[in-house]
Amino acid sequence: MPIIRKSLAAACCALLLAASAACDASEPADAESRVRGAVERLGEWEAVSVTARVDASADEVYAFLRRAQDGGTAPTRADAASLSRMEVSFTVGSDEPLKDTGDGDRLDSGLMVNFGGLDLAGYRSLGTDVYVRADWRRLDAEFGGGHATVSQAAGLARSADGLPPSLAPARDLFQGRWVQIDPEEFDHFARALGGKYGRRAQRLANSADLLQSPAAQHHVIDSVRRALDGHASFRDAGSRDGAEHVAVSLPAREVAGDLADALGPLEERFDGIGFAWLERAPDREVTVDLALRGGTLSKMTVDLGRFLGAEGGKGDGQDDRGPGVLPLTLSFAPGQAVPLRVPEGVRWLDPQDVMAAALYERLGASGS
Repeated sequence: MPIIRKSLAAACCALLLAASAACDASEPADAESRVRGAVERLGEWEAVSVTARVDASADEVYAFLRRAQDGGTAPTRADAASLSRMEVSFTVGSDEPLKDTGDGDRLDSGLMVNFGGLDLAGYRSLGTDVYVRADWRRLDAEFGGGHATVSQAAGLARSADGLPPSLAPARDLFQGRWVQIDPEEFDHFARALGGKYGRRAQRLANSADLLQSPAAQHHVIDSVRRALDGHASFRDAGSRDGAEHVAVSLPAREVAGDLADALGPLEERFDGIGFAWLERAPDREVTVDLALRGGTLSKMTVDLGRFLGAEGGKGDGQDDRGPGVLPLTLSFAPGQAVPLRVPEGVRWLDPQDVMAAALYERLGASGS
C-alpha cells in the first residue's frame, strides 16, 4: 500500500535527522548541543542498533490507513494487524568506533523483522558476503495469504522435505534457515530469465549493492545530513520516565523538497524506488521527540500523520481532519540486536537451485 512505503520513508528521514544533529554549526543552543553530544556518544561504539515499531493498536492503525488512503489497493484489517505487530531491528557495525569510519569503509549490517516476538525474515551483510532467511509459512499466515510471492514460497516450503539432497540449499531457504547468496549471480540469472522473476531478482541485486557499497552507504547519510542541516530547531521538553526530552521541529515541506533533490540520483540505481512524493509534503512543522538517557540518544518518536496531512484540514468535518495520529518509535542502543556474525551451518544458494526446486515441486504435483 502507498501509505506503508511513505511511512517507511518518513521513518528513515526521522532516523537520519539524529545524524544531522551531529553536523557542525556555530554557537548551538543548549538543547541542540545536548542532542549533538547524545548522537556522538552512539558513534563511540563499534555497533549500534535501532528498533522501529508503530505505537498503536490494530484498530488504530486500520483507522489511520483508511483515512490516509490515496488510491491503490484498499487496506485490510489484516494489513493493520500486521503493521501493529511488526517490529524491525537494524544493526550497523564496524571494526572501529562508527564515528571513525570514513567514506571508503564498508559497514557491516543486519536486519530482522518480527511479528509478535517471532523473527520471520532478515538479512546479514558482512564484508562482501550476504546471508538471508525467511519463515515463509509463518509470513504467509501473518499476511493472510495476501502476498503472492510469499504464498508461492510458502507452498514450496510445504513440499521442501521431498527435495533431493542436491537441492539442500533450496530446501534450507524454503524451510526458514539461513542461506548465503551472491546478489550479482541473481542479477545475471535475472537478466537471462527476464519477466516478473527477473525484475524481483534485479531489485535484490540493487538493494544488496546499497548494503555493501561504502560509497552508497555514506552518500545516503551525507545527503540527508546536508538536506536537514540548518532547518531544525531544538527546545527542551522536560524530563519523564527517567529521560530528558528534546523537541526537534522542522518544516516538513522545505526539508522534504531538499531530501527529494538530494536522494534523486539514487532513483536511477534502484528500480521501483521514487522520492517525488516527498515534494508533496504538507506546509507545516513536524516535531520529533528525542529521549536522552545518560547523555546518549535512546529513543525518537514522530507522528507519521504529520507527513501525510494530519490536522491539515479546516476542522469543519470528519474528512478534513487528515489521517490522524500514528506514532512511530525508534529505539537506539549500543551493541548488536542483530548478530553481525556468519550463521551456523549456512549453505551456499545458487539461483538455479531455486528454479530447480520450483520445477521439481511442479513436476511432483502434476504426477500425484
